[in-house]
Amino acid sequence: MKKSTLILTAHLDDFELGMGGTAAKLCAEEDVYLVVLCKGDRPGHEAVGSPRKEACVNNCKDIGISDSMFHDYSDTRLDQVPQTELCNIVHHHIQMIKPTTVYTHYSDDVHKDHCIVSDVTRVACRMRSSSPVDSLYEFTIPGSTEWGHVPRQFNVFEDITDHASAKMEMVSRYQTELRSSPDPISLPMIEARDKYHGSLCGRDRAETFKLVFKR
Repeated sequence: MKKSTLILTAHLDDFELGMGGTAAKLCAEEDVYLVVLCKGDRPGHEAVGSPRKEACVNNCKDIGISDSMFHDYSDTRLDQVPQTELCNIVHHHIQMIKPTTVYTHYSDDVHKDHCIVSDVTRVACRMRSSSPVDSLYEFTIPGSTEWGHVPRQFNVFEDITDHASAKMEMVSRYQTELRSSPDPISLPMIEARDKYHGSLCGRDRAETFKLVFKR
């Protein structure tokens, strides 16, 4: 029986930006599930929700995500939702999927939605004997985690050399979100970021993570 992994994100493009290469790599080895809490209606640009959703659905299909589940909260408004409600949603998915590994946002991020999802995921993944989760990782988002201006603590490097092209193809579908170089959310800078992280661990391309716990 294959292991299962759950990726929990705030927004439709987060998993591709933060761990697209790792997600593609994991899909070749195990069952991977995605849960997205927000519907992509960026404030002032609500119409981008539909193309973002289409891009995410296509990306999940292309790399072989076993199942993707989308909720209907508005972007940047997760702080208006009771934490208990969000915790219950995350806990429900964990109990339904029973993942041994969970990935979510870095806890010290400039985007409040990312921080909230990280917080509720940590609560839902508490190491009780009844929890199926044996390891919890946090990924970073270019131009978001860095601008939190908190020193980042990476202790895991994932070699994505063989999956870098799949990541860049997935990211390139988010035309409403990408910006011109040298913005961190531009294709050249996303590629440069992965190359830099690769150089830190002796690989061509890599993504970095914080291991919160492993038992």
